[in-house]
Amino acid sequence: MIAEKRYKVELEGTEPLRVGGVKDPRSGIENPVTKVGDRVVIPGPSLKGALRAELEQFLIGTYHTEASSGWPKDKLALQPCIPTPKPTTEEQMLINSGKYKPEACHYPCKYEERRGRDQRGEYTGECTKDAKPNPHSICPICYFLGAMGLPGFVRVPFLYAEISPEELYSARIDRSRGTVVDGTNRPYQLIPVGTKFSGELVITIEGSVTGWKIGETRPLGDKTLGDKWLQEEKVDAEELINIYIIERLKNIKILGGYKSKGFGGVKIKVTPMK
Repeated sequence: MIAEKRYKVELEGTEPLRVGGVKDPRSGIENPVTKVGDRVVIPGPSLKGALRAELEQFLIGTYHTEASSGWPKDKLALQPCIPTPKPTTEEQMLINSGKYKPEACHYPCKYEERRGRDQRGEYTGECTKDAKPNPHSICPICYFLGAMGLPGFVRVPFLYAEISPEELYSARIDRSRGTVVDGTNRPYQLIPVGTKFSGELVITIEGSVTGWKIGETRPLGDKTLGDKWLQEEKVDAEELINIYIIERLKNIKILGGYKSKGFGGVKIKVTPMK
């Protein structure tokens, strides 16, 4: 059997929330919030994205310093990646600054010389012999949340609430007249302040088939350094879960869209389940 540990995740909005869905032709609402069935939901991918962003900020804030000319060489295995084979120009600038790894975490590692970039210089997802630093290791975030071609240990839940969304309008003001521009008064839905969501976070402690145990390096072959970062973190599995998952989830303070309009404030509570 798979050994798992479960946690109840409770999220409360300290500001209105706006996690957008797809226009519903039946209701006529142009900008609905996300629902699954009849229930308002914060999708797992949205929460996972917020967790990943919080983990990136945690690692970069802890290890990257201008004083040390970027990332300390003895901590390179802890450097996060940008999880895409084709980063944007702006993301590439962050990579060049030393905040992120040069390559996205992936498995297996083909290690084919001169095939790492296409004719336009864009990364193709394959490693090259001159790719540095640590192109063949898995970063801590991808260890927990999964990388291209490799599962992680954490299943981030959908969070559900038993409420009905409210509706507001937005409009664009004509700068010359100070009045609403005709045709720009559009409705959108929001989740009111104080709404409580909940879901169940699942962490795999040990896989029944693979035998992989959280907090231990996995026996990955195919010319990869695998989970090298665990050589730098000399703490047990329980402490790793607390540092990298529980505390990072609780540290998420903003979520969803319309942040510049005063939306998105949240507080999160994580409780072990028996």
